Amino acid sequence: MMGKKLFQKIFAVVMMFSMILGQTAVSFADDFSDTGSPKIIVGGDTVANIEAGKENRISIQVKNKGAAVADNVYVSAKKGGADPFRVSVVGGGDIGSLGANGYKNITLVVNVTGEVEAASYPITLDFTYTNPNDSVFTSSETIYLKMEGFDDDLSFKLDGMTLSPESMSPGSSANLTGKIVNNGERTMSDVDISLANLDTEKISLTSGFSTKHFASISSGESANFAFSLVASADMAAGNYPVSIKLNYKNEFGKEVEKTQEYYVNVGGIAGQKSQLEIRNMKEPGGVFAVNQNFTISFDLYNSGKIAAKNVVVTAEAVDSAAVVPKSASVKTVSELAPGATTSLSFTFAGTAASTTQNYAIQFTTEYTSGGTAVSTFKQFAGVNVSNPDADEENASKPKLIVSNYECDPLIVMAGEEFDLNMDILNTHGEKGVKNIKMFLTLAEETSSESEKSGNIFTPVDSSNTFYFDAIGAKGTAHKQLRLYVVPEAQPKTYTLTVNFEYEDTAGKEYTATELLGINVKQITEIQMDEFALPESVELYAPVSVSFGYYNTGKVTLNNVMVKVEGDVECQNKNTYIGNMDSGAGEYFETSFTPNISGEVPVSIIVSYEDAAGELKEERRDFALNVTEPIMPEDMEGMENETAPLDMKKVMISIALLALFAMGLFVFIRRQKQDVQNSFAESASEIEEDEDEDDREDMSL
Repeated sequence: MMGKKLFQKIFAVVMMFSMILGQTAVSFADDFSDTGSPKIIVGGDTVANIEAGKENRISIQVKNKGAAVADNVYVSAKKGGADPFRVSVVGGGDIGSLGANGYKNITLVVNVTGEVEAASYPITLDFTYTNPNDSVFTSSETIYLKMEGFDDDLSFKLDGMTLSPESMSPGSSANLTGKIVNNGERTMSDVDISLANLDTEKISLTSGFSTKHFASISSGESANFAFSLVASADMAAGNYPVSIKLNYKNEFGKEVEKTQEYYVNVGGIAGQKSQLEIRNMKEPGGVFAVNQNFTISFDLYNSGKIAAKNVVVTAEAVDSAAVVPKSASVKTVSELAPGATTSLSFTFAGTAASTTQNYAIQFTTEYTSGGTAVSTFKQFAGVNVSNPDADEENASKPKLIVSNYECDPLIVMAGEEFDLNMDILNTHGEKGVKNIKMFLTLAEETSSESEKSGNIFTPVDSSNTFYFDAIGAKGTAHKQLRLYVVPEAQPKTYTLTVNFEYEDTAGKEYTATELLGINVKQITEIQMDEFALPESVELYAPVSVSFGYYNTGKVTLNNVMVKVEGDVECQNKNTYIGNMDSGAGEYFETSFTPNISGEVPVSIIVSYEDAAGELKEERRDFALNVTEPIMPEDMEGMENETAPLDMKKVMISIALLALFAMGLFVFIRRQKQDVQNSFAESASEIEEDEDEDDREDMSL
């Protein structure tokens, strides 16, 4: 009975310690599960150079970065559906097992099968693998295939360019010959050479095709071409450009176009051109009153050696308000032979707007010589006009002008106030003016050229009308105004009209207006979303960046461009966006790879031009810590770093087991002592019972 109780107590103690150790084991399992999972990555370089026209074999390092063994590792390579190449994994993609921090090299086979349109293409490597407990894991990595030589143009030259004969005469033909020399290292395909910038009235093709085609021109080889040209029969002598256009494809299928100018000499006949002159000009003598006609005549003479055609002579007064034509102001001559003369005359008269002075009349002559337009030439004549009434009126009329004005600041911002300082001058040397009223016309076009939308400038703490008692002869009055610009004003120079109403000393009323230019500038602003770049990255590892940006200003931004600056390789370092309307937003996304290790400055910049053409930019500057890729020889140190953690766990387990053993020993010893004490008490009780029985027997 006692043995059974002892067994039950021992069993309970064992179960208690088993539960304690079980919880400890679970805790350790959880601890190991955090760091004991395998993790498959691509180690080393993630950018590989490939060439078209050959089988490319690329070695890729596959690495287990986790702390547990990766079993049944399988890799598959995936490309974009339209990408112009095939990619496969040598050996089918079965890698086997990789220990913690272990690695193996796999080989990718890449063949270019179509036309390449970009410098690099992404390849996705998908991995599946298990841990020792048969849990399944997946991961993906991206590498980049860089097309070697994609952005390089082939090297060629146009050699042996010859025109036979060397000089063409009007109406004659000549042969232009030459050859295309491929002095590069790669083949030129689908080569087309043609002539452009031809004109039937100048240089044109006589016959044959305008384009010569060659299927291919190999490295070091050349191809001859010839074109038959003809010069127009009515050409002037000179050198005329002919554009030679060359189109071809490189080995990637990329189309390239190059243009080179060749000048064809046209000699022409002796003298080579017509030359018009104005001779025997007869200017009117004396003085002519208002509305009194006067005539100017001259001879137009061709001193050249060929006919002048399409001759146009235009006569006009320099001051078209003071002197007007009374006959046709434009006269034409269809053709003027060499040595020929034609007489022309024009009639004019002064108007009431004229004053007593000499007015200039301008004669402009245009013509063509041998089919080529000749620069126009001008000649002037003069006539005296008398207008005493206007002279008297101008002499007695006092005039107010704004002799000087200044904006502070010089360029005013929309939505802000500015000071306008004006000097008002009475230009009359003898007469003063009085009762002067000045008011401003402030309305401008803001939404369209045909719709008024209110004042652009508004006086601050004053009305729109100002009063001066008097301004003496040659006197000046100063006025300072405080004006406000409406926030919606578009950036441009606005016209502010200053209106005057005043009287002279005799009480005669006058009006005058002055125009002032006010340059308004609108606030421009681009807002970029917050984004961050990793502080540390491995060399050649791609870094992705994406963000939105918005035109938060009130005007359209021109020539918006997003740039990536720094010692990095990027497919779209400069991305042209164009114009952005107010309130518009765009999204930018790209990736780049560092080219050097160490601290690499990288800047993301959004630049634009405001309405005034000033270049502005919003930028984000970063400093990347670029590290060298982890190589296999670095793994021993990583294994040593994990050793102390494993030993610590082992020591903890041993200590718990020792504690359990000690507790079990103490428990068993105590139980044994209790058993012995129990047996002694039982024996004593038996002896006492026997003594009592004996005493009872003796009494009987």
